Amino acid sequence: MFWASVWHRLKEAKTRIGSINGSGVVNRLNRGRTTSWLALLAATAVLLCGLVFLIFFGNGGRLALGPCIPGREGVAEGTSGKAKELLQTRNFEASPKAISDLEAGLVDERLMMTLQAVTEEHRICVDAFKEGHYFLPGIPDRPLIPNSYGDAGGLPNSHYYGRAVDVRRVNGKPVRNNDTDQDVLDIGEIISGIPPHERPDQIIGPANWAKTLGRSDEEGWILDEDQLKLHEDHIHIGYITNDGTWNAQ
Repeated sequence: MFWASVWHRLKEAKTRIGSINGSGVVNRLNRGRTTSWLALLAATAVLLCGLVFLIFFGNGGRLALGPCIPGREGVAEGTSGKAKELLQTRNFEASPKAISDLEAGLVDERLMMTLQAVTEEHRICVDAFKEGHYFLPGIPDRPLIPNSYGDAGGLPNSHYYGRAVDVRRVNGKPVRNNDTDQDVLDIGEIISGIPPHERPDQIIGPANWAKTLGRSDEEGWILDEDQLKLHEDHIHIGYITNDGTWNAQ
């Protein structure tokens, strides 16, 4: 009986010790798993923060909402002339495709000079010159504007020849719903101050923008209702032909 009692007590002790050790192992495993998950979450958060920084601040280290990259000296590497000057202008922001067009020498020099005049007073975001511009979703641009694009259908496509640009933002504000904002209106005022023989002759924007500015087609403004409606979210600045303008005043 004595040895039976001792044996029983030893078995109980062993069971208790095993239970304690088992719990300790499980706890250590759980702590290890928790630590691993926390480390993974922290790494993911760092990556996401880095991605957000790149999207919103671009390569220039300044807030640039949307697709635009701020102008700076580094982005102009390999370019020269007016394209280099524009790319180095801090107030000039552009999409990667628009920057590529400048680097490739596809943009009309008169257009670059107009943008340079605008950026002397305001920060703008250029969405497209030639590459990346679409009249119809998913259909590459051609030399002529598609017939389905309002009354302008069938006319020469100034974007295709690098003679036009779309401005989507002014001082960080989208053109859409800000068409009578003073900064957005100033873009039109600055362009109107350019001498007629140098001023773009294909200027289109939101209807309220054009109405408030009160300019005429003789000054280069396109005022057809269907075109104003198609340009509610951006300002189109272009030249109809390679040489000179059609401006009468």
